[in-house]
Amino acid sequence: MPTSFLTAVPHVVKSMEIAKVPVKTGSTLALLSDQILSWEFELIKNVNNSSWGLTRNLLPLLGPFYKQVYTDLAEISREGTNNLINLVHNKMTDQVSHYHQERQGELEFISLFTDDLPPQDWMIQSEYRKELMDLPSLKLIDISADVPHEIENYTVVFAPRAGHHSNIAEQVAVYMRDHGMTHMAIVEQKCAEDIPLYVNGKRHHEDFVSQIEQYRQILEHVRALTGHPAHLVAIYQPGPLLMMTLILHPELGKTFGSAGAPMNTEGERGSLTDFARTMGEKYIDNLIKLFGHTVSDKHVGVGRKCFDGRLQILGFYLLGIDQHMTNFKKLLSDLKKGNRPEAERQKAFYQWYNYAHHFPASFIRDTYKKIFIRNELINGTLNIDGHTIGIKDYPAQTPIWAIGGSEDKIAPPLQATGHMDLIDNVTPEEKLTLICEGGHMGLFRSAKILRDYYSQIVRFLLEHSDRRTAG
Repeated sequence: MPTSFLTAVPHVVKSMEIAKVPVKTGSTLALLSDQILSWEFELIKNVNNSSWGLTRNLLPLLGPFYKQVYTDLAEISREGTNNLINLVHNKMTDQVSHYHQERQGELEFISLFTDDLPPQDWMIQSEYRKELMDLPSLKLIDISADVPHEIENYTVVFAPRAGHHSNIAEQVAVYMRDHGMTHMAIVEQKCAEDIPLYVNGKRHHEDFVSQIEQYRQILEHVRALTGHPAHLVAIYQPGPLLMMTLILHPELGKTFGSAGAPMNTEGERGSLTDFARTMGEKYIDNLIKLFGHTVSDKHVGVGRKCFDGRLQILGFYLLGIDQHMTNFKKLLSDLKKGNRPEAERQKAFYQWYNYAHHFPASFIRDTYKKIFIRNELINGTLNIDGHTIGIKDYPAQTPIWAIGGSEDKIAPPLQATGHMDLIDNVTPEEKLTLICEGGHMGLFRSAKILRDYYSQIVRFLLEHSDRRTAG
C-alpha cells in the first residue's frame, strides 16, 4: 500500500525534496548563529564582570571613606551593564529564533508530502473496540458503550470506500454512540490489496453483488446478537449499496439513513456526474487499463486487479483545490508561528487524506457505471443477482433520513437528499431531510454539524428504536 498519494508522481516528490535543501541550510545556519551569539555574549559578560571585579579590588586605594560608596556604585554599574548585554542578546536571539522557527515550519510542511505517513487506524483505543466479523473486504467492529443498553437495536455505520482509511466514519459513530445509540458498530472497508482473490477455494469478485452479500451477512449477524434489526447508517459511498441491501432484505433494517451519499445522481448537477456522463461508460474501462495494477505477492490480495487509489485522492484534490489551498496557507502559517494545536489538527487530517487505499477494479467499474452514469437505483433498472430493483421498492415500514451539505462538491445536496421525494410509500412523519451549511468533509468531521444536525438524527433514531422492556 502506498504511504502517500504523491508516490504516484515521484518527480514531484523529488522536486519537493530538493526544495528542502535551502530550507534545511537556513535552519542549520540559524542554529549555528544562535550558538555563536550565545558564546559571544557570554564572553562579553565575562569580560564585563572581570573588569568590574578588578575595579572593586582597586577601591581600597581610595581610602576607607570612599570604599563603600564606590563599591555600591561599581556593583550597580556591573548589573546595569549585564542587563544591557542581556537585552541586546535576547533581542538578537529572538530574531534568530523567529527565523529558525519559520524555516522549521516550512520544512515540516514540505515533509508532510514527502516523508512516510504514519499508518492509519481507528482513534478508539483497541481495548474499547472488538472485531465481530472479518469478511473478504469488510470488517465489522463493535465500539459499543460500556453501559446498560436501553435501546435494543445496533446502529451500524458503514464507512466509505473512497481511497482513504475508513476512520472517516469514526466521529459520526462516536457522536451517535455517546448520545444514546449505545449499541454501536462500524463497518471498515479493506484496501484492495488486502482482499483475497480466492475465498473458500472460489474466485472472489468484489463488485456490487459481493458487497451487498457481505452487507447482508453483517446485518444478519448484528440482528442475531440482539434479536432486533439494526439502524443502518451510510457515510458517503455505501448509501446506494446499503439501500439496495435493505430493499432485497427489508427485515434487516429498523431505519435507513445516508450522509453525503450519491443517492440520486440526477437530483442536481455535480462535477463528478457531469464529468462521468461527458466521458462515457468506456472511460472507466480505459482508466483501469491505464492506471490499474495487479496486486503483488507481498499482499493478501495477490493477483487481484486494482484501480489506483492515489488517482482518486488526486481527483478529490482537484475538486476542492480552493479549500485545500486555503487549508495549506493556514497550516504553513501555523507551523511558521509555532501554533502547534491548530497545526497538529490539520496535519493529522492530511496524513489521513494523503494515505491511499486502492479499489477493486470491478467495484469502481460498477460504481462509475451503475451510479454516476446510469443512476440505476433511482431509475429502477438495477439488476442485482437476477433481481431488478429501484427506489420504488423501498420498504414502506422503514423510516428514512438523509443529510447533505450545501457546499458539497462530491455529492451536491440534492444528489444526497433528492431520493427522499421519490419514496412515496413512507409517510412524511417517518422521513427526516437535512441540508447543512458545509462541504463534504464537514458532514463527517465538523463538531458544529454533529451538534446541530446529527443531534436531530439521533432523536429521529431514538424515536424509532426498540427499547428494552422492564423485567
